Amino acid sequence: MILGALLIFFTSCFQEDEPVPPYVSPPGVTTNVAEIGPTYDKQLFYDLETDSFVRVVNREVWDLAFQCLNGQYQVFINSSKLMRVANTLSINFNQNFTTTGLDWKYDNSGGWLDSTAIGEWGTVTENQVSSFNHVYIIDRGLAAGTGTNLGYKKMQILGFSNNQYSIRYANLDGSQLQQISFSKDPSYNFIFVSFDQGVVSVEPPKSTWDLLFTQYTAKVTQQSTGIVENYSVNGVLINTHNVKVAKEFSKPFTEILYTDLPNYIFTSQRDAIGYDWKEYNFNTASYIIYSNRSYLIQSVEENYFKLRFISFTNQEGVRGYPTFEVVRF
Repeated sequence: MILGALLIFFTSCFQEDEPVPPYVSPPGVTTNVAEIGPTYDKQLFYDLETDSFVRVVNREVWDLAFQCLNGQYQVFINSSKLMRVANTLSINFNQNFTTTGLDWKYDNSGGWLDSTAIGEWGTVTENQVSSFNHVYIIDRGLAAGTGTNLGYKKMQILGFSNNQYSIRYANLDGSQLQQISFSKDPSYNFIFVSFDQGVVSVEPPKSTWDLLFTQYTAKVTQQSTGIVENYSVNGVLINTHNVKVAKEFSKPFTEILYTDLPNYIFTSQRDAIGYDWKEYNFNTASYIIYSNRSYLIQSVEENYFKLRFISFTNQEGVRGYPTFEVVRF
């Protein structure tokens, strides 16, 4: 009986929102829904020009993203899984490592090249990188829905030459050792690697999309304690290849005009749209949407749009379905 009562109690803590009547957008405004899903297991790449999602992937299909831009060699981790990295500073890959006493780091959600968890991993000379050969411990993060840990790997970047990255990785005890090499492709932002499958296809060509709807890791301040922690949030990241964003939180969405654009400062910060267009109300177990927060976007094709969010739930009140309005200037 006690177990049954506890199950009822905890289930009641996570009620979905009550169904609401369908929202109808004003004339000339397009409405779309990003179906991330209630467990936030999908990543959706959206193109403004066609008002369409050009690719949808499961967030757990990749672990690392290697920079393709000429002259850049940064390595990013999959922040949608709350991944983190620790640099052991050891160059002995055959050593058996543990996860205790490590200095864990996360990627900065702004996408800054000098704020990655892996950081500077070698010395750059012209178009090649001589690796420091440090062994990194990779926490693969949490599974969607269950929140179970996806395990750990040790990884060593062996270098970059002849347009190719070379890496090796294994379990912490050295089992399941893999060594792979792969080339940069200038038509993409990144080459993606899975510890399970090697090189995998994730992001569309960089000239074909503008926004990424996804869960990701951000530094969040707890309102009750003021403590800043790395936390999983749900929002929008931008394609840093040519896409820029400005914010307008005071003027009504319908009154923002093309002639207003020169008055704004646009940024290519990856989380410029981010997650704070909504807030969860624990008292009502529902999401508050700040529909007065408008985002002005220069698309990858250098056209201009305005966008705002009107819901985070579908018509049945299920979370994970950001609904947004978009207008092309």
